[in-house]
Amino acid sequence: METCAAVAASIERSPVKSTRKRSSELGVPRSTMRDHTKKHLNVRPYRPTFVNELSDGDMDRRYESCRALLDIFSNAVSRSKVLFSDECAIYRSARDRNVVFWSKENPNFTQELEHNPMHVTIWVGMTSDYLIGPYFFNGSVNVTSYSEMLETWLISQLRDRGLLDDVGLQHHGSPAHFALSVRDVLNESFPGRSIGRGSPTSPTPLPWPPRSPDLTTPDNSLWGIIKGRVAARRNNNNEDLRRAVEDAFRTITPKMLRRMSQRTWKCIRLCVQHQGAHTDSLDM
Repeated sequence: METCAAVAASIERSPVKSTRKRSSELGVPRSTMRDHTKKHLNVRPYRPTFVNELSDGDMDRRYESCRALLDIFSNAVSRSKVLFSDECAIYRSARDRNVVFWSKENPNFTQELEHNPMHVTIWVGMTSDYLIGPYFFNGSVNVTSYSEMLETWLISQLRDRGLLDDVGLQHHGSPAHFALSVRDVLNESFPGRSIGRGSPTSPTPLPWPPRSPDLTTPDNSLWGIIKGRVAARRNNNNEDLRRAVEDAFRTITPKMLRRMSQRTWKCIRLCVQHQGAHTDSLDM
């Protein structure tokens, strides 16, 4: 019991200290210490969640933007008309991550990393009722490719669903989203209904805060599901990878969409309640 109490006190003082250092400081074998943490203290190791660094100004902007969103979209009907969007690069399943070389002697086994690993770059938009996408970019996302996506694909997708004159489009503040040509398209197709990066010379009806992927449905919910399902398959070329992505999207049900949307608005509320703080660890 004395050893168990010492381990508990050490964990309370330094919860991020490695088991090796803790074992050395306490003079307790690592196997004994692990027994105490698991069996008697019910303590488990947790990996950190990596988030963007936020300045005081970032937190203020997150707070103000989220408060405005909750004021304007104050009920489920209005919130269902916000199209949260994002781009993402999806890579081929890394099957070699579990490869080992069994040998009696060190074989100096190495594997080369691909300089430009196989991937596809996609865009998606999400409301609580609709999943728009995936749209596959032919190369990187820049002003030209993003404008083309809006004009030749997204607008017609929304028009076909009867959403074009009603939905508000959210996107973050990357240069491709903020170019003059893109803003012209947004002002014409989403007058007064765009949510994004703003400026004194070209105000956005609702500014989107920087460094806030936790507040968008693709980032806080969808991409993890899609990447996990794509990684479960062996994709030998870009066509395989593209089909895997399309198949993964087909597994998203209306019930899943509603739950993901609810999570996003929960995160927005948490951001206001905690004065603009990250919501990753709060959304549990």
